[in-house]
Amino acid sequence: MVVMPVQYMQPALLSSSHVTKVFDMKGTVFFDTAFPIFTIPTPAPASALSYTVTDFAGTTILHGQVATESEQTMLSLPRLPDDYYVLTVVEHTTAASTTHIIPFTIVAPFSPPAGAPFGVSVHFSRYDPLDTLPTMLTMGTTLIRDDATWAQIETTQGTYTFGHLDPYMQVLQQHNVEPLLILDYNNPLYDQGLTPYDEVGFTAFANYAQALVSHYGPQLKAVEVYNEYNSTFSSGPCARKASCYAQLLRSTYQAIKAVRPDVMVVAGATFGIDLDWFKELFAAGGLPVADALSVHPYSLFFIDPPEVRGIATNLQALQHLIQANNHGQTKPLWITEIGWTTALNLTDEADQAQYLVRSAMLSLSVGVEKFFWYDFLNDGTDSVLMEQNFGLLKRPGALGYYTPKPAYTAFAVLVRALAGRSFLRREPAPPGVYHMRFSDDLHVLWSMPLNQPRAFAATGAVTSVSMTGKKQTVHPVAGKITLNLSRSPLYLQGNISETLEACQ
Repeated sequence: MVVMPVQYMQPALLSSSHVTKVFDMKGTVFFDTAFPIFTIPTPAPASALSYTVTDFAGTTILHGQVATESEQTMLSLPRLPDDYYVLTVVEHTTAASTTHIIPFTIVAPFSPPAGAPFGVSVHFSRYDPLDTLPTMLTMGTTLIRDDATWAQIETTQGTYTFGHLDPYMQVLQQHNVEPLLILDYNNPLYDQGLTPYDEVGFTAFANYAQALVSHYGPQLKAVEVYNEYNSTFSSGPCARKASCYAQLLRSTYQAIKAVRPDVMVVAGATFGIDLDWFKELFAAGGLPVADALSVHPYSLFFIDPPEVRGIATNLQALQHLIQANNHGQTKPLWITEIGWTTALNLTDEADQAQYLVRSAMLSLSVGVEKFFWYDFLNDGTDSVLMEQNFGLLKRPGALGYYTPKPAYTAFAVLVRALAGRSFLRREPAPPGVYHMRFSDDLHVLWSMPLNQPRAFAATGAVTSVSMTGKKQTVHPVAGKITLNLSRSPLYLQGNISETLEACQ
């Protein structure tokens, strides 16, 4: 992400103990077939806990009390339908009362189909705990993007070591997680530690890439060449220059294909959808040595909604640019980072969830093949720092729980709703209304920026699923259903017409 410092910083190595002691975390994500259970510290002389549970809409659905048990009390809730919830627990003592707030999520069991388009950016190779991997799998994705940093792998010229990555990669392989590894940054052994800028540096980078794909064999199906070269992550004489990136890409592509012609080489990884930079890249001969192009559709404002950011329009313009430079042929287009930070409530958590679903829908509607959210886990716990608050999951607080944001739930609902379905078309709709149609009679609708009540012709009952998974059955009256469309996307399953009518 762009708000990191320009200078490369040596990440902490992933120790073997970090990998072997995994999957030991307090869960806040539950299947709807299970009872949600929480452990609450209850030091004497507490006599009781009172609790309430609210759903995503803020409606109280449960409340009660439970007697305390020694220093820890197990609070077991009844089975709940799919949704995002907040558990508020008040621990009553003779001296004072302590309040604990624990967000949690209920989702349906799910196995993602092969080739699913959705992934997440992670930092498992640097500092994220692998304890969170089961929570990622429960969300419903087995596709991740992570660093394979050059300076860690080649610490002596011509010698490549993978001891810090091997245990982690083995865990991914055991759980059928497919990594997209980023070939990134500089190396103090070459070009004064700056972004490679001469043939020696280009060749060294290419040799490291070749060693990586050779070492991991068929586990690696794709790699991405560099990260946000057009922005702050490149330095020195080649900083931001598409012509330099073309040379680096060509050397890397040829080295990889010499030993692993099956590996997909993903190029670009630009901050924003930088059409001018891509024009320069294609003019410098970069397109023939890219199997796919990737972008990170951020903006300098960071808080603007995906529709305002023009994601669909700019992605279409990039597709046309590719065709114009590739004899009318397209190439796969990936979004390998996109996200909104919840720091300082610049984007609140509900908006972050809405933006996730809406940006995914807009991207799929113009042919994007892979969509990686940035990122899975908050990078830290400081609510003021932008870079620390892009995650779907929060780092533990006083109770030790990793807790989901609504965006985690929205991602889980999204991947379940679209599993096995293909995008068909964007239906005609009035200004401000978005209507995406998928196979098997799935419709995704929202209105932005204003709410709009709309009527649809419908044949038979329609299942409506909210962004956070809450289901209801809508029965037509006089052959129509009425929906109050808002910024929060709705999934509709059923036979409804393409024509929308305004409601008074």
